[in-house]
Amino acid sequence: MSQYPLFVIYRRGWLHQVTGYSEGYLSRVATGKTPLNRAFIERVCFNLHRPENELFVLQGQESSDKG
Repeated sequence: MSQYPLFVIYRRGWLHQVTGYSEGYLSRVATGKTPLNRAFIERVCFNLHRPENELFVLQGQESSDKG
């Protein structure tokens, strides 16, 4: 299963401190048990000062989106 780049680049413990989301919630999002939602994406991108396409685009997804 592919993980979002967010969870490859950053450790969940650090993300918990920076975003305020619990490590359990971050783990559920990372494993796909909890789907991404717009509020989560926006909060993470804002707190990390990184664009959405760097943190949440899965490998192969960017090429299929170009159509």
